[in-house]
Amino acid sequence: MHLLLLPFMVLSHWIMAVPAEEAKSDTTIKRTLRSGEPTDADLKRARSVLSAWEEGDPQKGLRVMRVVYWSPADRVPQPEFRPRLTRVMKSIQEFYAREMSSWGFQGRSIQLELADDGLLKIYQVQGKLKSDECSESDRNDGQEIRRESLRALQAAGVNGDKETIVIFCNLADWDPVKRTMSHHSPYYASGDSRGGTAWQVDSPLLDAASLGVEDQQLVDRQYGKISLGKYNSIFVGGVCHELGHALGLPHCKESAADRITRGTSLMGGGNRTYGDELRGEGRGSFLTLPDALKLASHPQFSGSIKQIETKAEATFSNWKLSPNTDGLQVAGQVKVNLPVHAVLAYADPAGGADYDSEIAAAVPHEDGGFHLQLPRSQKANIRATLHFVAICANGAATASVWSAQAYTLPSAITSDLSYDVAKAMEKLELDQNLSAFRQGKLSDAALAELSSPLQILFKRLRAPDSAAGKPVPATLAETTRLLPLSDAAPLSAKTGWGGVHFDRTNEGNPLIGPDGLLTHGLYAHADSLFEYDLGGKWNSLTGLSCLLDGAYGSVEATIQGDDRQLWKSGPLKPEESKSFTVDVKGVKTLRLEIKGVKGISGAWGAWGEPVLRR
Repeated sequence: MHLLLLPFMVLSHWIMAVPAEEAKSDTTIKRTLRSGEPTDADLKRARSVLSAWEEGDPQKGLRVMRVVYWSPADRVPQPEFRPRLTRVMKSIQEFYAREMSSWGFQGRSIQLELADDGLLKIYQVQGKLKSDECSESDRNDGQEIRRESLRALQAAGVNGDKETIVIFCNLADWDPVKRTMSHHSPYYASGDSRGGTAWQVDSPLLDAASLGVEDQQLVDRQYGKISLGKYNSIFVGGVCHELGHALGLPHCKESAADRITRGTSLMGGGNRTYGDELRGEGRGSFLTLPDALKLASHPQFSGSIKQIETKAEATFSNWKLSPNTDGLQVAGQVKVNLPVHAVLAYADPAGGADYDSEIAAAVPHEDGGFHLQLPRSQKANIRATLHFVAICANGAATASVWSAQAYTLPSAITSDLSYDVAKAMEKLELDQNLSAFRQGKLSDAALAELSSPLQILFKRLRAPDSAAGKPVPATLAETTRLLPLSDAAPLSAKTGWGGVHFDRTNEGNPLIGPDGLLTHGLYAHADSLFEYDLGGKWNSLTGLSCLLDGAYGSVEATIQGDDRQLWKSGPLKPEESKSFTVDVKGVKTLRLEIKGVKGISGAWGAWGEPVLRR
C-alpha cells in the first residue's frame, strides 16, 4: 500500500456548522409539530437537558469528519475530486444544519476539516487491490479498504477507530461517449456517537452543484436513464444517508402524512430524493424529528466530548400500550445511567430491512416518565417488532445503527392497519415476573394469576433441563396422540454454542422468537442437530423455526426423515420465522438441523412449539 499524504493537507482549519441566521432564506424552515409529536415545551426540555450537560463542567472537543479518498492500485483519482467532494460535503453539512434548525436545534451539524485553500482536507490512499478485484457486494473488500485508510490516517496522527470517517472509493466506470455509468464500490456504513465508517461512491459526475441539472441525461447501470441532477440526488443523497448510519442512525420511514407535506425521510428512501425539489420533482428529503433528537447530542453536532466513552444503560418499566385510530400510543418510564433527553420508538414490519419502520419520539420528564404516539402502520396483516431506544446527553444510545439491538416487544399489524399488542403484553408480563421466578419467589398462587402462556412457560422452566427420564417417541403407546419434542428423549443432540437445552436458552431464559414467547421448544444455536427415533409410528410434525431474541446472524433450518428432505426453511434472518407441517408417516429417524448461513456468530436458532401428532 502507498500512502499519498498531499502537501495541502499539512495545515488546515475547520468549518463549523452553518448558523441558522446564515442559512438561505428560501431554505430556512420551522416545522410545524404534528399531533402526537413532542411539543415545543418538550423540545425546550430536551434542549435544557443538553445545555445542562454541555455547560456543566464542560469538556469541549471539536470532532470533524475525516475524509479519505481511496483509489485501487490501477487508478488515479477522478478529475477535480477535491472541489467536487468539498461541494458535496458542504451541501450535506448545510442539509443537516437546516434540518436540525427546523426542529429547534440551531447551529448543530457535522464538522468539516478544510485545508488552507478552503477545500476539504482529504487523506489519499493508493490501495493494493485492483479495480477488477473489488466487488460492491463483498464486505471483505470494504474492510480491506478501511484497514488501508486507517493506516493512512494513523500516519497523519489520526486514530480512525475513534473518529467518524468517510471513505470515497474511486471505483466508478463512466463512459463519456455512451454516457453510461456503473460502479462496484462498497456502499454502506455503521457507527455510533464515538465513531463510525461510511463507504461512499465517487465518480467524475458526483457534484452537488449538478443537483438542479435536468437537461443532461445518462444511463446508470442500476437506475436506468436519468438526468444528471437525479444521478446526484441518488448519490449525493447516498453520501448523506450513509453518513447518517455512520453517525448512528437506523433506517426509518416517513409517516403517510409526512410524505405529503415534508417529503421523504433521509434514513428511509431519502437517499434517492435528496435535492429533488431543485428540479421541481418532489419535496426532497428531510430529517425526522426522532433522528434530529438523536443527532443533537452526537459530539459532531454538540462540540462536547464529555464522557464520550460512557455507554448508555437503560431500564424500562411501567409500560402501557394503547392502540388507537392514529396508531399506537405508548407510555412508560425509563431509568438511565446518564441524563436522557429522548426515547425513540420504531415499529418495524417483518422484512423491508428496516426501511419501512414507523418512528416516533418522546422527551422524558425528570422522573423518566414518557409517552409517545407511533404513526398508523402502512402495511397490513404482517408481524411487526417494536424497538425502544434511550438517547443520552453525551451522545450514547442504547442501540445504534440497528434498532433491533434495542429493547424489543413483538406485535402485529391487522387487516385494518391497527396494532395488535397481545404478544407484547405477554412479553411485558414475563419481564415483570421473571426476576421473582429466578429468585424462587413466584408462588403457586401468583403463578395461577398469570396468563395461560406464562403459566405453561414457568411450569416448564421449573422442570429439569435434561432428556433424562423422557420417553423415546417410538416407544409410546398409540393412545398418546400428541408429543412436544422437548418432552421426548433424542437419539442424539448437539448445538454450536452453549450446549443442549429444552424449553430455555443456554442461560436458562425463556425462548423468545420474532413472534413472541415460545412456551416450549428446543434451543438450537447453529450448527445444531437433533435426532429422534420415531419408529415409523407418527403422522406429522408441526412447529416453527426461527432465531431467538437478540440474534444477529442468519440460519437455515432443515427437517429430514430417514434419507429424505421433508422441509427446508431457506435463509432466516433475526426478524423471520417459518412455520411447518411435515408428513412423517413411516419415518423411523427424524433429523432437525439448523446451520449458520455465514458462520455461526449470533446464530441463536430455535425450534418453536415442535409437536409430533398421530
